[in-house]
Amino acid sequence: MLQRIISAVVGIILLGYIINVGGWLFFLTISLLNIFAIYELHNAFKKININITFGQLSVFTIMLLFSAQYILKLNFMIIPLSLFLLIIFIFLYSIINNTQNHITDIVFSIFSYVYTSTLFMYFILMRNLFNGIYYIWWVFITTWACDTGAFFTGILFGKNRLAPNISPHKTIEGSIGGILSSIAASIIYTRLLLPGIMFLDSLMVGFLIGVFSQVGDLSASLIKRYCNIKDFSKIIPGHGGILDRFDSALFTFPIAYYYIILFIQKGGLL
Repeated sequence: MLQRIISAVVGIILLGYIINVGGWLFFLTISLLNIFAIYELHNAFKKININITFGQLSVFTIMLLFSAQYILKLNFMIIPLSLFLLIIFIFLYSIINNTQNHITDIVFSIFSYVYTSTLFMYFILMRNLFNGIYYIWWVFITTWACDTGAFFTGILFGKNRLAPNISPHKTIEGSIGGILSSIAASIIYTRLLLPGIMFLDSLMVGFLIGVFSQVGDLSASLIKRYCNIKDFSKIIPGHGGILDRFDSALFTFPIAYYYIILFIQKGGLL
C-alpha cells in the first residue's frame, strides 16, 4: 500500500506539471503513454496467440494525436478518417507483403487503436479547450474520487457482487459509493475552482464520470481476464501498467468532453 501511495503522489506531481505546461510536453507525454498502452495490449494479446501491428498502430497514433493537438477544425472528423486510413493500410500491407495475417489479428489491431488512441485523444482535446487546465483536473479528480470511494465503500459495506465473472471483488455497494463520491468531488471542485459551472452540470458530470469510470475499469478487467493476466505491465510500482492506471480515465474523458462542449460551452470548441 505504501508503494502504491508513493507512486500515486509522484505521478500526480509529474502529471500536474505536464498539464500546466501543456504544449509539446503534454503532447509528447500523452503520445508516449498511448504508445506504451498499445505495447501493453500487444504483449497481452500475444499470450493468446494474437499479434497486433504495434509499429503501424504507433505511427497512426502519432498522426491522430498530432491532428488533435494542432488541427482543431478536424476534431469531429479525425476518428472516422483515421480509422478508415488505418483499415485500408493494414489490409494493403498484408496484400503487398503477401503475409498470412489472420483476420483476428487485423480485427484486434483495429480494436487496440480504438481502445487506446481514439480515447487518449480526448486528453489532448480537453486540454485545448478554454479553461482546459481546470477541466482536465476536474475529470481526473472526479475519476479518482470514484475509484477511491468505490474501493472503501466496497470494503466497508460490500456484500453483493457487481460483476463476479469479470472482477470478483467489486460490489454493487462499492459501485454506488463510487458514484456518490464522484458526484461529491465534482460539486466541491467546481464550487472552488469553476464557480461559473451550474450546480446541475456539476452533478451531471459527477454522475456520468462515476458511471463511465466503472465501465472503463470493468472493460480493462474484461480484457485482462480474456488474456489471463493480472496486470498489463509493471511499469508503475504498486499500480501495474499504463492501462491499469488510466483505464477509468479513458472512458471518462470522452463523455466529460462532449458534455462540456455541448452543455457548458454550448457547442463551442474554444
